[in-house]
Amino acid sequence: MIAQHDDHVVITFDRPHKRNSMDLAAWTSLREGVEAASGNPANRAIVLRGDARSFCAGNDIDSMAALDGEQDAKDYFVTGMLPTFRAIAESPLPVIAVVEGSALGGGVELVTWSDIVIAGSNATFGLPEARIGVWATVYFGAMPYASARRLGARLALAGDSLGHTEAKDLGLATYAVDAGAVEETLGRVLDGVRAGAPDAVARSKRWLNRELLDLGVRDSEAALNELAEHTLQGPEFAGRMADFAAAKAARAAAKATVR
Repeated sequence: MIAQHDDHVVITFDRPHKRNSMDLAAWTSLREGVEAASGNPANRAIVLRGDARSFCAGNDIDSMAALDGEQDAKDYFVTGMLPTFRAIAESPLPVIAVVEGSALGGGVELVTWSDIVIAGSNATFGLPEARIGVWATVYFGAMPYASARRLGARLALAGDSLGHTEAKDLGLATYAVDAGAVEETLGRVLDGVRAGAPDAVARSKRWLNRELLDLGVRDSEAALNELAEHTLQGPEFAGRMADFAAAKAARAAAKATVR
């Protein structure tokens, strides 16, 4: 079920008799809904949600049981289901999963591929595929990036700010201490670094940063080129900068008037 709001689309999984599990038609409908919402310039976000009992129970077991041979399975999973996840990842709009009940199997995979996840107090998550002799393929494809993407989405897409404790909990900060303990903590960390043999510390850092120096630098360079070639030359940047300058001037004028 797809509902168009002023500036976002809500896609609700609507198979309550099947705990909102997905068959091929449901995967196709979801992909088409995401693609259509992404193509509407009025939209700023896409929301995926189920109901209070079930967000999504993954693939309909009856549909899986009906698959007849290797080609039929590939048509279902590779040609039918996977493009839906690709559409979610490729959408220029933040995809927000609202989970109020259970997310199982493919439901967890949808959560993993979404950009922002809001989990209610009754939400539960599980990957029971092995019980029926299969495994969580699409989950494993996205899992290594999920935590970093969650943090990035909160800061860059939702515009949140984090306090020091939450920043530590989410892996952005290594230590979270009271203001009066900053210097003591710095001294303790420096003592720890000094206690290590320099060559061993250097090699440890090199191995810790190997993906950052490979994929991270490559992707950062590509992003910076895109920023310079497109974003900074476009009307959005010019307009937002003009608004910022005008607001700054207005604040300065108001301050001068008060004085």
